[in-house]
Amino acid sequence: MPGTVVLARRETGEPRLDRLPVLGVTPQRLTRTLDPGVREGTVRQLRPGTVAVGADRARSLDLRPGATVTLRFGDGAPARLRVVAVYERSLALGDFLFSRDELLRHGSRPDGARVLVTVAPGGDRTAVAAALAAAVPGARVETTPAPVRVAAEHQALVEVVTMAAVSVIGGFTVIAVLSTLSLIAVGRRPELRLLRLAGAGRRTLRRMLRLEAAALALTGLAVGAAVAMVPLLAFSLGVARTVPHLPPVPAVVIVAVVAATTGAGTLLPARAVLRGRYPGSGAAGG
Repeated sequence: MPGTVVLARRETGEPRLDRLPVLGVTPQRLTRTLDPGVREGTVRQLRPGTVAVGADRARSLDLRPGATVTLRFGDGAPARLRVVAVYERSLALGDFLFSRDELLRHGSRPDGARVLVTVAPGGDRTAVAAALAAAVPGARVETTPAPVRVAAEHQALVEVVTMAAVSVIGGFTVIAVLSTLSLIAVGRRPELRLLRLAGAGRRTLRRMLRLEAAALALTGLAVGAAVAMVPLLAFSLGVARTVPHLPPVPAVVIVAVVAATTGAGTLLPARAVLRGRYPGSGAAGG
């Protein structure tokens, strides 16, 4: 079950209160359904009065199994807890793991509680799901549950603000690139007129401009990916120890925007030159 604690600490000499999302678990056979990646100690000793701490938070607070940490629960009750384990996967599970009984003491009701069930090798998942649904009326049984993740209370607002900021930056970037490409294309109009006078047809010039736009888009995507990969790879390996991943939908949107921007900036300013007839350009080329 999810919960919230408040951690008092100092940053650059100034006092600070961090409101952190936490998770309450039942320690019995926990590792069969949830693997926090324990590095020191054991989560089997989780009970009221104890806590497991994420590795990054334990490092910043200089905590190890046997040490004590002072926290304040969401209802305002302070607690001095003994550390029984240090685990690795705090990015998904939060900085602190409590026993479920501990969080129940400081919450009004166990809202949002999840029960993870493992099926023996060779067992029938569908039959187990049906039995659980019949045994607990009103419960939602998932045969392929989503990964357990703990999110801060203001996470949704942070995501909205981040998306808005990224969209604004992306919009200004598109405007700047489109303006630059348009000015370059306008400056090439005499060159295109000369090619028309030399006998080049509209189809030939359109094909040339499309190829140039495609090459420019591919080059921009490759260079942009290479430049972004260096800091993202360092951050991802340092924080999550994984390789950066871009979901398919944002990837398709980025490619589409780059293609549309380069195409519009390269082809649209040249439309006036490609219209009409020029001496030496036959009907077949037009």
